[in-house]
Amino acid sequence: MARIDEPARERVLGAMRAAGVVDAPDASPSAAVVVRPLDGGLGGRSYLAAAGGRRWVVRLSAETRPGALSLPVEARVTEQAAALGIAPRVVAAEERTGALITEYLAGARSMTRQALASPQNAPRIARLLRRLHGLEHPLREFDPEAYAAAYTRGLDGALGAPDRLRIDELYALARAYRARYPSEVLCHNDLVASNVLDDGDLKLIDFEYAVTAAPMLDLAGIAALNDFDDDGWGLAQAYYEPTRVPFSREELRKVVRLVRLIAYFWALSSALAAGGRGPYAEFAERAAAALDETNRS
Repeated sequence: MARIDEPARERVLGAMRAAGVVDAPDASPSAAVVVRPLDGGLGGRSYLAAAGGRRWVVRLSAETRPGALSLPVEARVTEQAAALGIAPRVVAAEERTGALITEYLAGARSMTRQALASPQNAPRIARLLRRLHGLEHPLREFDPEAYAAAYTRGLDGALGAPDRLRIDELYALARAYRARYPSEVLCHNDLVASNVLDDGDLKLIDFEYAVTAAPMLDLAGIAALNDFDDDGWGLAQAYYEPTRVPFSREELRKVVRLVRLIAYFWALSSALAAGGRGPYAEFAERAAAALDETNRS
């Protein structure tokens, strides 16, 4: 079992007390709270807390994250998804401490990239996304040029010639996306494997980057972030079945590449903010390798 340092434990307990989930520090139930880090995600922000036979997931965030929703808005989106049975129930959103507290789904496990990319799971993922895209919640529209600007700002001194070419390609694909795809549905917009849980049914967590966009964004996003061999074409066919996919395979490939480029520069900017190395830098290296591989194919 992973260990938690005392400052992190106190932050978790402080958030839970502020939200009224556990008692004040001088009451005995608080002393019995067990906290441990949860796997998944690059920032190490999520914890499992247990007390009195109950368990919660506590996700902490102290910093402003470019492109992220405010905590109250994210909590409302999560609550709506939970009402459809595709997300855990929100217990509390404690804005002062930056804590989102949700129910712990005891039987759920994070999906792997390999499982998500398996053709056998395409119908399940398609059903999940169709249900998500049926939510009616007004959100900011997906603006890939704004993401590009936010994630490349301040990187000038750290970029070589290959990255400058990637920035040019990112902006070109972003402009093409905005001209082609109207914003129609609520999209998760961060479909890494650790944000998809399986407890017999598929569920989603971490809606902090949710946007209004075309369904194409989530179809391309899950393919881009989980190394789908076919760029998600089989998933797109399952999503639109029995009707025809309203875009070409080449159009899907371009949006997959757009998502990969956004993810790459997000990881680079996050690594710079975190001091250069660590999980963000490792993610950036994997993203760069995937971009280079698709350039060769």
